[in-house]
This record gives sequence, structure tokens and C-alpha cells, in this order.
Amino acid sequence: MIPVKIYCECGQKYAFEVQPHDGWMPVPVACPVCKRDGTPQANLFLAKILKGKTQPLPPPAVNSLLNSVQSSLAPHLVDALKDAVVQELAAQRRELLAGQQAAAAELTELARRLEAVQTPMLERLRAYEARIGELERDLADQSKENRELLKLKIDLLREKIETERTASRIVNFN
Repeated sequence: MIPVKIYCECGQKYAFEVQPHDGWMPVPVACPVCKRDGTPQANLFLAKILKGKTQPLPPPAVNSLLNSVQSSLAPHLVDALKDAVVQELAAQRRELLAGQQAAAAELTELARRLEAVQTPMLERLRAYEARIGELERDLADQSKENRELLKLKIDLLREKIETERTASRIVNFN
């Protein structure tokens, strides 16, 4: 039996199965709607199939077998697909965790290097601050010494002036 599909000029589609006789329709066929003769179209369809221009459909027993195999395989295919998706997600998660661990190790190394650079800088900064404090104290001490020296010089000059005044008074009285 060969399944035949006909498209009538009225737009109706109809199909049937037939056992061809010498490659031709054994009985005439008509459109179920407009009753137009569809035998020439059916003969043309059979000629194409029998000459190998198109593949005939498998017999209904094969179709039912394929459908039953499909329906019995569908749950297994769904399970296999689920497993594949879960495996891919697990692999991606492992990659992400490895990336996160690598990033954490890099951050730890950067923190260590920053501390290694920062510690000597802080020590130098403390040393500079201590030296600045010493210099400020020295400057304050020197300012005191300078003031004292200036006071001494002023006092010496006053004494000289006083001695000269006294000497000039003595000279004026004589």
C-alpha cells in the first residue's frame, strides 16, 4: 500500500492508501468536497513515487513502531539531557571556584607585597618625623642660646657705654 496525497483545485486536501496496478490507480478517485476527478493527480503522484522521484512513506506498522520507540525513548533522552546539563553546570562551577581561589591567592600576594613595601616606608616616615622633632628642639635651643648671647652682648655694650660715660665724667671734672 502506498499513501497518496492529493490537493484539489477547490483547495481541499485529501489522502488515501492504494495498491497501484501496473503503476496506475486501480479505481477512479474524486474530491470529497467538490466531487472533481482526482485520478489524474493520483496517477501523477504514483508515477513520481514509483520512479523514485520521492520517497514513499513507510508502512503504518513501521510508523507505529517508530512512534512507540520515540515515546519509550523520550524519558531516557530527557534524563540524558538533564544529566548533561547538570554535568556542564558542575564543570562551570568547578571552573568558577578555581578562578575564585586563584583570585584570592593573588589578592593575598598583593596584600603581602603591599605590606612589604609599606612597612619600610612607615619606618622611614617615623624616622623623618623623629629627626624633624630633634631639629625643631635644636632650633629652639639655638634660639634660646642666640637670645642669651645677644643679651650678653647687649649687657657688655651697656657696661662699655657706662664705663665710657663714667670715664668721660671723670675727664670733665678735671
